Amino acid sequence: MKSIRICLVIFWIGLANSFAEVMTTDAIKSCYYQSYQHELQKRYKNAIADLKPVYLNYPNTYTINYRLGWLYYLNQNYANAIEHLNQATAIAPQSLETIKIMIYIYCAQDNWVEVETLSVQLLKQDYYSNVGNYWYAVALKMQGKYSLAIKIANKMLAIQPTSETFLQELGENLFLSNYVDDSLSILDNMLILYPHNKTARYYLKKIEAGHTRNKDHSGGSNAWGTHVCSHCLPPDYARNND
Repeated sequence: MKSIRICLVIFWIGLANSFAEVMTTDAIKSCYYQSYQHELQKRYKNAIADLKPVYLNYPNTYTINYRLGWLYYLNQNYANAIEHLNQATAIAPQSLETIKIMIYIYCAQDNWVEVETLSVQLLKQDYYSNVGNYWYAVALKMQGKYSLAIKIANKMLAIQPTSETFLQELGENLFLSNYVDDSLSILDNMLILYPHNKTARYYLKKIEAGHTRNKDHSGGSNAWGTHVCSHCLPPDYARNND
C-alpha cells in the first residue's frame, strides 16, 4: 500500500510539473470545471470541447484520456471513446476504471461476448467485485447461458444475501431457465425487501399469466424484456458500492 501511495504521489507531481510548462494549474482547473458543468447539463459535445486545450498540450496523460473516453461514451461516439480508453490503458495498464467504461460501450452495442471477456478481467483482479459479477451475469444471461448466470448470482448472494442486484438476476435467470416455481419464490420474497423493483414485478406478472420461456428460444433473452439499465449503466447499488 505504501509503494502504491508513493507511485501515485510521483505520478501527480510529474503531471503537475508538466502542467507548469505549458498551461497553468488554474487554466487546467477551469477546463475541467467547465467540462463537468456541461456534462451535468448533458451537453457532451461542449464538455469534450472544453478539454481540447488540455488534450492538445498533454495527449499522453492518463486523466485526460480517461475523461475524454467517458465523455465520448456518453455522447455515443464509441470509436472515439475506445481510442481514448486504449490510450489511458496503455499509460496505466492496471486501471480497472477504463475496463468498466469499455463494458458500458460494448453493452450499448449489444456485444455481449466482449462484455463477458472484460468482466472476467475485472474478476481476475477482484473475485467478488460487484460491478464485475453484475456485468458477467448480465453478459451470460444475454447469451442464453442461464445456468452460469445463476451460479454467479448465487456466489454473490452467499456474501450479500439481501442484494437487490443479484436477487433480481437469480430470479430472472431461473425464469428464463424454466425453473418457474423457484423464480416465483425468489421474486415474490424479493418484493418484500424491494417492493418497487420493476423487473421482479414484470416476471411475476408473466408467471401469474401462466407464461414460461419457450425452450426453443435461444441467443439471449431480449425477447423476454430483460431489464438492462438505460444507457447501459449498472444499478447504483452495483456501480457505486464496488
